[in-house]
Amino acid sequence: MATEKLKFKLELFAEYWDKAPDVEVLIDDSSKYSGKISSTQDKPTLIEFEHEMQNDLQYQLHIKRTGKTKDQTVVENGQIVKDQIVGIKSIEIDEIDLGTMLFEGYYKPEYPEPWATQQKQKGVDLPLKFKNATKLGHNGLWTLQFKSPFYMWLLENLY
Repeated sequence: MATEKLKFKLELFAEYWDKAPDVEVLIDDSSKYSGKISSTQDKPTLIEFEHEMQNDLQYQLHIKRTGKTKDQTVVENGQIVKDQIVGIKSIEIDEIDLGTMLFEGYYKPEYPEPWATQQKQKGVDLPLKFKNATKLGHNGLWTLQFKSPFYMWLLENLY
């Protein structure tokens, strides 16, 4: 079966006041990076790696955001005044900036308790997943699905 080796470049940043958030980057179940993100949007953390893909198979690029505890979000008078967020500034695959295709990814947050139950009791419907998310406030998993060969998938999904 034919294969292709793709180069990935991700620029991630954090907004936090106390503890830097933890992130793991994976292709399917293969971990490519694991660590804290403490950089700013102006000077993001650059994560680079390569991965060999088999043609005609579906793949998932995951950004797994973990380590956030309830004390990392401070609320005063019903407003969040301090928080811990991971941001996705850009993703390149084989030197092609995905640009607005980032919004094709989806984010599945893990809502903290007892907050999630309190929201449901107030009648607030918490979505199971979000599209168009490039800022990850809760622990959870951001996923972009793509297919190999990458260039064919890209052409099919540009418009």
